[in-house]
Amino acid sequence: MAKPNMTPVKTPMPNQDPAVRAHNFEEVALGYTEEMAHEEATRCLNCKHRPCVSGCPVNVRIPDFIAKVAEGDYEGAYQVITSTNALPAISGRVCPQESQCESKCVRGIKGEPVGIGRLERFVADWHRIHNADEKPAKPQPNGHKVAVVGSGPSSLTCASDLAKQGYQVTIFEAFHTAGGVLVYGIPEFRLPKAIVQGEVDKLKALGVEVMTNMVIGKVLSIDELFEDMGFEAVFIGTGAGLPRFMGIPGEGYAGVCSANEYLTRTNLYQPDEGISGGLRHTHPQEQGSGRRRRRQRGHGRLSLRPETGCGQGLHRLPPLHGGDARPERGDRARSGGGHRLPPALQPGRGHR
Repeated sequence: MAKPNMTPVKTPMPNQDPAVRAHNFEEVALGYTEEMAHEEATRCLNCKHRPCVSGCPVNVRIPDFIAKVAEGDYEGAYQVITSTNALPAISGRVCPQESQCESKCVRGIKGEPVGIGRLERFVADWHRIHNADEKPAKPQPNGHKVAVVGSGPSSLTCASDLAKQGYQVTIFEAFHTAGGVLVYGIPEFRLPKAIVQGEVDKLKALGVEVMTNMVIGKVLSIDELFEDMGFEAVFIGTGAGLPRFMGIPGEGYAGVCSANEYLTRTNLYQPDEGISGGLRHTHPQEQGSGRRRRRQRGHGRLSLRPETGCGQGLHRLPPLHGGDARPERGDRARSGGGHRLPPALQPGRGHR
């Protein structure tokens, strides 16, 4: 075995230049090159007791896939990861590795841990690019039907595992597009929606049926899934979509909304663009026009327009500290129109 790379810090992740990303909502982190992935993979000590595996919720065989990366066998690394993790391109981007697998890494005692998430993302992206035309083989049907309620990460994983074993799986999603929180709860610059759609497409290729605009409990009941549609089991993966409010003055003002509601509106309810574009890009000539306002948030500019709902009346909000905390008369009436969430998603309702 080659001598490990004892560099105390992770191989840096290349990112979009701030001057460039200020004008788009494309993914900020660009991903490792093969050279970067090899350099980072050689930092792994391949520990005998493998503490990183115990820190992974799905027990990915982390030292094994990293060893494959160090050897240049990226497809082999992908097969190791996907033996226990159905969504490596997603988990490699948004899984909190710093508090899970990487928090257990021995290299983190006297430096930075191995960039496990970065390597997982590299492997998944390499496989997607080099196997773009690959179609998964449909397994022999076993004659059993299972319903999956919701289409977030747990539901996608459940549907994938069952479909590979020959079950006839149907996913019921309340929204008009599948993906759950991966689609409506994470901005485009953090997790591109094309990545999520690719995972949904792979499930469809396995024979999984995806039914959208299906609010189970409203359109169909659980009893109807069993008795009328012939499902033998139901997996309920509706998530925890209700926000937790802070109980502070001003929460009910027009233009104030929870992160859940804001992300859902901007990710899914773009009346002039559909869902694929995510948040609207703000061009320089628009910066001072009418009611369009912008605020710096993270890695890009949010265009706060009437169409996004939460931007309505934003320029009339009362001061955060001191002064009169009451909105101007008529603010609620003036900003109450425009696009609204469906009843199932309005505050106080049991939306996901």
